[in-house]
Amino acid sequence: MLETCNSCGTVFDIDENILSKKIRWLRCSVCNEKWSVSSIVNKKSDKSITKDKKNLVLKNVMFKNKSEQVKHELASIKSVVEDKTKNMSSKNNPVLEQKNKSVSEIASELSALKAKKDSSIEVKQKNKVKNINPSTKENFIPFILLLIIGLFSALLFFRSVLLSYSFLYFPKYTKNYEYKLNELLNYIKLPIFADLNHLKMINFVATVQNEQVRFVGTIKNTSNRPILVPKVKILAIREDRKIILEKVLTLNDKIIVPLAEIKFSEILEIQTKKENISVKATLLKKIYDL
Repeated sequence: MLETCNSCGTVFDIDENILSKKIRWLRCSVCNEKWSVSSIVNKKSDKSITKDKKNLVLKNVMFKNKSEQVKHELASIKSVVEDKTKNMSSKNNPVLEQKNKSVSEIASELSALKAKKDSSIEVKQKNKVKNINPSTKENFIPFILLLIIGLFSALLFFRSVLLSYSFLYFPKYTKNYEYKLNELLNYIKLPIFADLNHLKMINFVATVQNEQVRFVGTIKNTSNRPILVPKVKILAIREDRKIILEKVLTLNDKIIVPLAEIKFSEILEIQTKKENISVKATLLKKIYDL
């Protein structure tokens, strides 16, 4: 910074960094004239003030320019948005129309749509039923036929077991139809048999006296189900192995309940006076004879 002496006019180059609040006076080395430092400081402050003012002015101008630029940009954006909204409204935008609708209108439209959907679903279900019914009938026909054939075959195969259970639970009804059933089964060559695998004859005793044969026996069921009562065949044989008596007994009982026994006894006439005769009893598998 250049400083001029007021007395002699000598110009001095002073470093601004040396100046401070402690240095109040300057002396001229030529004429020994003094002058205060405040004037220099004031000049310095004036210069700084002018610089600050200039910066503020520049900042204000820049701010005004930026605000005007922002306003211009906002105006352009606003015009673009307005143009787009006009185009959207002219094209019948469904979103905007939906916003402008009232609550009652929206509710009515929703109910109408729901009714249409329900009706369409019902029509589809009816069509499915119509389409499925013929095919399902065609698919069920062979299945039903196979089921009928299987049931009929099972009835024939387990005929004796079914008849024994029928005598157990429906004795009167079964007695009325047992002979007709026997005729039908014999016609197709499927007679009714007793299950001899689970029947045993025990305590059989026979005596011959006065041209008579007296015998007593017991038939035991060893299974857990009812079994039809078989017929009993009686044979009286002499020492020469000649059969002098052959008799098939049909017992009054129809079934032997599970794990039970039935007894039978009979007196038969023979035409011989010899006492050396053996009597045997066997169970016959076939129950009914034509």
